[in-house]
Amino acid sequence: MIRTASHSSLRNKLSLHQKRLRLGDQLQPMSSIADRAGVHRDTLYALLNGERIAPRSQYAINRVLREIEEENVGVTKTRVMSVSLGPDGPRLGFGVTGRRILS
Repeated sequence: MIRTASHSSLRNKLSLHQKRLRLGDQLQPMSSIADRAGVHRDTLYALLNGERIAPRSQYAINRVLREIEEENVGVTKTRVMSVSLGPDGPRLGFGVTGRRILS
């Protein structure tokens, strides 16, 4: 049996990708991700909205997101300041983080 990332994990990755696109990072558009995964673009948005998708689609999207991460290792991230709160107190950083400040 092939193990894939959970729906929430994929949703977080797609959400982060979408945020980076909105902030001007030169990344693949959502329609390109859907084409590479062999799924309809609406499937990506359904996943982002918290809906369940087929295991085959989940696997394909996960595979494409991993490929994109590998392709974009050297791509400079947007210079946006982010704040994260941890046990050591607040931390400032550059780029968009996938974590929520308050949960």
